Amino acid sequence: MELLERDLPITQLDEHVRQAAAGRGRLVLIGGEAGIGKSALLDAFRQRIAGETAVLRASCDALSTPAPLGPVRDLAPALGLTIGEHHLDRDAQERLFRDVLAALTAQGEPTVVIWEDAHWADGATLDLIRFLGRRIDGRQTLHIVTYRDDEIGPAHPLRLILGDLATARSIYRMTLEPLSEEAVQLLAAGSGRDASALYRLTGGNPFFVNEVLAAPGQSVP
Repeated sequence: MELLERDLPITQLDEHVRQAAAGRGRLVLIGGEAGIGKSALLDAFRQRIAGETAVLRASCDALSTPAPLGPVRDLAPALGLTIGEHHLDRDAQERLFRDVLAALTAQGEPTVVIWEDAHWADGATLDLIRFLGRRIDGRQTLHIVTYRDDEIGPAHPLRLILGDLATARSIYRMTLEPLSEEAVQLLAAGSGRDASALYRLTGGNPFFVNEVLAAPGQSVP
């Protein structure tokens, strides 16, 4: 599906990676409902910086009991780190956090780390994100954290971390909005479907628009 109405967030991410390359580390929080296009936006961004900047990706999984530091274990080989299978006590966890920060700094080039679906992250991973957010200013690293803002209530651990980081100078927040009716009309052009009805049905959510357009027939449910 064509990426529409995302020029501004792409431009903002371009600027954030330039600032990180200049030694002004950033942590960018990207919120939006499921299907709003966070992954599509980051795929487009990765293509833009391919060959210029190292990109690491860690995904949080929708598990009933998330594995402690699961996303960090995914990153460990690329960072040259080894994480044991056993539970880490507070001191060991802090040493690991400092090792992650040091490994990112030692890359010798700007590094982008994408943390996807942080609303599913375990507590230790969220603690690491908070730790990094407070310490990456002055370093060549950009962290991008995506989350579903409609799935984090007032007591959600991620919501608490967002509050903790609100005044940190290296933190930036973005919210992806639904597509406009005009954008939905462009996507529906040639499909034979009623674009206005499609917009009303989907609310401009790109995933749902694409699902309806991919379905057989020309009617809108």
